[in-house]
Amino acid sequence: MTKDDRGNLDLTKQIEIKDKETHVLNDVVVNLKNIIDSKEAEMTALVNANDSHRELNGQLRKEIDELKSDNKKLAKQLEDLEIEAKEMLQYPWLYLDILYIVNIQKQFIG
Repeated sequence: MTKDDRGNLDLTKQIEIKDKETHVLNDVVVNLKNIIDSKEAEMTALVNANDSHRELNGQLRKEIDELKSDNKKLAKQLEDLEIEAKEMLQYPWLYLDILYIVNIQKQFIG
């Protein structure tokens, strides 16, 4: 009797079949573990990138807030200068006197 002639109820044949199935399943498990490890590495990289982007986003938001504040201050300064310029045009002699006095004070102080 050859190996091939054994019936399905032969224990040695059943053990060989189970051993082959076990080997195939072990290969599948190893492949799945490799896939999981790869996905975990990808996930770690994505989490790190996300954390970095969150930090950068926070910094950019802070910078935007500072720029908005600076913009408001500059707009107010521009408005004040426009008012001052209009007043100077209405009373040019007064502002010339003030500039003269300021320059004299700077000479004494400086």
